[in-house]
Amino acid sequence: MLSQSGAIAAKAKAMYGHRITSDQYEELIRKRSVTEIAQLLKNETGFANTLKDIHETTIHRGQLEHFLHQDMYQRLDKLVRYADGKEKAYFLAVLKEIELEQLLTRIRMILSQDFTYALSDVPLALERYSKLDTQKLIVSKTYEELLEGLKGSDYEKRLAPFATKDMAHFDYTGCEMALYHYYIEYVMHTIDRVFKGKTRRTLRQMWATRIELDNITRIYRYKKFFHVDEDTIASSLMDCEGCIPKAKLKEMIAAKDAKELLALLAASPYHIHVDDKEYVYIEYFADQIKYHLAHRHMHYDSKAAIVYSAYQLMAEREIENLINIIEGVRYRISPDEMKTMLIYDKELGDVKA
Repeated sequence: MLSQSGAIAAKAKAMYGHRITSDQYEELIRKRSVTEIAQLLKNETGFANTLKDIHETTIHRGQLEHFLHQDMYQRLDKLVRYADGKEKAYFLAVLKEIELEQLLTRIRMILSQDFTYALSDVPLALERYSKLDTQKLIVSKTYEELLEGLKGSDYEKRLAPFATKDMAHFDYTGCEMALYHYYIEYVMHTIDRVFKGKTRRTLRQMWATRIELDNITRIYRYKKFFHVDEDTIASSLMDCEGCIPKAKLKEMIAAKDAKELLALLAASPYHIHVDDKEYVYIEYFADQIKYHLAHRHMHYDSKAAIVYSAYQLMAEREIENLINIIEGVRYRISPDEMKTMLIYDKELGDVKA
């Protein structure tokens, strides 16, 4: 009989084996409508069960994206249900990312006052594990109502400072950053409290890489689009024990522009090389590194927490790929260009776990 850890790792690897394949991606990027994409996903992929009751000819973009996210949440929930004992705290900590996504989605709806795609059902994992009043959240139409629904929670403390009478001047980026910092701090604290030895070191390394790449992305955005001062950049970054020395990070923060930053990145341990004559997707390169790291852990690790973390990142990337394809069809992006936006096992081979 499999142990708890073995059961979670085995289940995650089995789910990974049902991911969208390279051939299916090739088909999807050549579809010409949301209807055609929905038909393929419903009839030929692991999303079939979640999509079995949809009407492909009438489903709109927001609904399809909603169902895809719901499917991912359900898969993660199935893994968490195997967890017990002290380690379950880690699985629940990582799952708090769903809370953040739901909060940010609701804030964007409030800012735009567009509730067209505000479907009433809440992710099962959120209903099962969250201590938030989810019903209050999904009916919030103002920021004040949202804060009232979060009353007494850690989220209220972090979001209250952003309240403003004029939502036209709402600091969404600052709000997003505050939630992200809270999430990362919560996860890292849980890792240190729950794990020891190699598992703790590996998890900390996985998360440190994620934090470091997010920091790099943030520095690039500032240099490319906002030209803010060094102190503002430094204060926006998360501390981590990554592979870039602090002295090198200071050089990046002090770079005079995006071009100089790109040169420093090319000489960094990540060896990110890009052509600065074209539009640069630093986010793409950062996500690609994260994905390849997760791929390695998926294939070569057996500890439940490590495999689960790798699976979650890869599952989230799959949803992002599908949303990019849906958006690509909407804006008539060519299949060749669309393919360059996707991150999956095309370079690594569709190896079954």
